[in-house]
Formats: sequence, C-alpha cells, structure tokens
Amino acid sequence: MIIEIGHYALVLALATALIVSIVPVIGARRHDPALMDVATSGSLAMFALVAFAFAVLTYAHVVSDFSVENVWENSHSLVPLIYKYSGVWGNHEGSMMLWLLILALFSALVAIFGANLPEMLKANVLAVQAWISLAFTLFILLTSNPFLRLDPAPAEGRDLNPVLQDVGLAIHPPLLYLGYVGFSVCFSFAVAALIEGRIDAAWARWVRPWTLAAWTCLTLGIAMGSYWAYYELGWGGWWFWDPVENASFMPWLAGTALLHSALVMEKREALKIWTVLLAILTFSLSLMGTFLVRSGVLTSVHAFASDPTRGVFILSILLIFIGGALSLFALRAPKLAAGGLFAPISREGALVLNNLILTVACGTVLTGTLYPLLLETLTGDKISVGPPFFNLTFGLLMAPLLVIVAGSRFFRGRLRSGASASPSSGWAGLRGGFVIPPVAQPILKRQLAQIEY
Repeated sequence: MIIEIGHYALVLALATALIVSIVPVIGARRHDPALMDVATSGSLAMFALVAFAFAVLTYAHVVSDFSVENVWENSHSLVPLIYKYSGVWGNHEGSMMLWLLILALFSALVAIFGANLPEMLKANVLAVQAWISLAFTLFILLTSNPFLRLDPAPAEGRDLNPVLQDVGLAIHPPLLYLGYVGFSVCFSFAVAALIEGRIDAAWARWVRPWTLAAWTCLTLGIAMGSYWAYYELGWGGWWFWDPVENASFMPWLAGTALLHSALVMEKREALKIWTVLLAILTFSLSLMGTFLVRSGVLTSVHAFASDPTRGVFILSILLIFIGGALSLFALRAPKLAAGGLFAPISREGALVLNNLILTVACGTVLTGTLYPLLLETLTGDKISVGPPFFNLTFGLLMAPLLVIVAGSRFFRGRLRSGASASPSSGWAGLRGGFVIPPVAQPILKRQLAQIEY
C-alpha cells in the first residue's frame, strides 16, 4: 500500500506543478500578489510531495520489496545497506526520481531564500521551474515509472550491477545532478527576466550565487567521477573523452563562462545579453547530456537506457525548452539595453577573452561529441572521434587561457558607463601581463593612445 501512496504523491506533484506553472504567471501579468504567492506555497508543496515519493522508493529498496519491479531489477537482499541506498539511483527510473527531487529542492530553496526578490520576478522564476518539473514528472509517470508492481512477487532480486557496487555511486551521481539541475535556476532567472523585459546588475547579483553553487557541485561530481574511473578497471583512466563524460564537461565549461560573465555584469552592468544567453545555453547543455545518456543514441559505459520512447520524449523536452527559450531570447534581446562599457585592456577585458575561449572550447567538445551521431544519422557511416582530436584541439585552446589567467591579475578593473580611461594605465596593464619586445613598445603605446575608451 505504501508503494501506491508514493505513486499517488508523484501524481499530486504533477498536478501541483501544473498549477504553479500557470497561476503565478497570470498573477504577474495582473500584478495580483495573491496569485503570485501561489508560486512560493506551490513550490514548497511540490518539494514535499516529490520528497515523499522518493522516500517511499528508497524504503522499498532498503526493505528489499521485490514486488516492486525497480527493486527486483536493481537490488538483492544480501547487498550491503549503502548499496541499497545508492541502488535507488543506480538505474534509469531511480536516477530520474533523483533528478526530479533535486529540481524540486532548488525550487523550494528559491521560494525560501528569494524573499528579497521582486514579487514579479520571483513568481516568473518559480513558474519556469514548475514548467521543467511538469515535463520531467510527466516523463517519469509515462515512460519511467519506478513504482510498477510484479505479481507474483519474486523471492529474490537480480542484484545491482557489480560495477556500480562502489561508494562512488553514492557520491558521484548526486553531486553531478546537483550541478546539472542547479543550472536550471539560472535558466529560469534568464527566461523570467526576458519575460519581464528587464535585466540589470541586481539580476546578476541574484543569479551568481546559484551559478556558483551549481558549478561547485558539478566540479566535485566530475572530479569524483574521474577518481572513480581511475581505480575502476576498464573505465579509461582519469578521463577518456567518453561522450557522456563530454556531456558533463560542456555544461561545466559554459557554467565557468557564465560565472565570469555574471561577475562583469554585476560590477560594470555590461555583457547583459551575453550573460542571459549563457544562462540559457548552460542548462540547455545539461538537458542535452540527459538526452545523450538516456536515449540510446550512443554507446557508453555511463549510458542508462536505450528505450527509443524515452529518447523521443526527452528530445521533445529539449526542443520545447531550448527552442522556446532561444526564441524568446531572439524576440526580446534586441530590446534590452546594452549596458556599461569598460577598457579593453582591463580585468573585465580579460574576463571577456576568457569567455570567448571557454565558449569556443565548449563548441569544440560539442562538435566532436555530436558529429559522429549526425554523420551516422544522415549517411549511415560510422566514425569515432576519440582522444587524439580532443587532446589536440582542446589543448591548443587552453594554452592561451592559462596565459590570460596568469596575466589578468596585473590588470585593473576599469570603467563604468560614461567614464574615461587613461591609455597609459592600459599600457601598464599590458606590459605587466605580457612580455613585449622593447622595439615594439613605442608602437603599441602610440596605438593605445589613439583608442577612445
């Protein structure tokens, strides 16, 4: 009976997500505080329902209830307790429940700690979070229900995959999902700001802590995964440029660029449009990683599922959210103010160059990951893009980034909108950051003197 209650809690979470995705948006348009408050209470209720459903699934694993198909396929009565807990997300259905739980958790945290946010912005952010929750709850209930029963119940389970019977399973996926799903908050802030049509330094100040939290968790998750791969025989050493490894690395690169871009926006009110686009793209790459792992379009030691139905469903989610967000961006971005200016030879200028290199690096990894899939789809030919390609191209891009990181500490933060800068200060920063031949110094100094900042 407890299993059915958990299932019903998930259905109620779906209904709650539907309400939160609609009512606060109407309240924001009508400037109705009562309707906008539904976002806060609804997000908290949704988290409670999803947490209860996840707790029920965990309970079924711990007590070895083999009448539940998910438990029978991924557990055994003699498995140590830690693997019973980690076995909850050591499969497709359970990992999607973990994804949904973390998504609901972040929505609840925004509802609790977003008291200083403008009411309209907060309502729209939580509504966008509810749209994402609605899509993934529907995906779980229709294609990945972890509460399906077996009748008659088997006497024993099939056991958890021996490769996954490791402490790494207890740490790596939760940290990775905290990173993946944490970027949904940045995405929701970006979409909400585009809906409202207002983006300023305060927006960057609100987004940056969520970005930093997600980036930190993703960094730790990738590091733990690399360590796990190192001592787990046959997983390719620290890093093998596996497609699913790349799928986690791309949001990390985009998230790193987003962190630096948000810093420039907060301090100088510059790069507004670029920062919003990065917030959209970072979570879009997280969604794409989910599609790659669960669609069966690639072969990887990390891949969970190969069910085409699930792949098509997740692909639809991708098209709706990524396509919708980019369409909204294309519609609203030209109407946004460009923001403040800063000296090109400055700390902010170095951060912009940093953004450019990280974005190109992310595009390189994306190309190397998706090109074999696209070629096979279009022509039927199969090719493999492996470590030699990634090591060469990525290494060449990271070399100048190391120079910029080393030299940027000599630059000063310069210029708010409307201010002027001294070319000599830019010259001093350039000389401090790089080695310039003496014969070229007078020429470069004259060129800098001619720049109007």
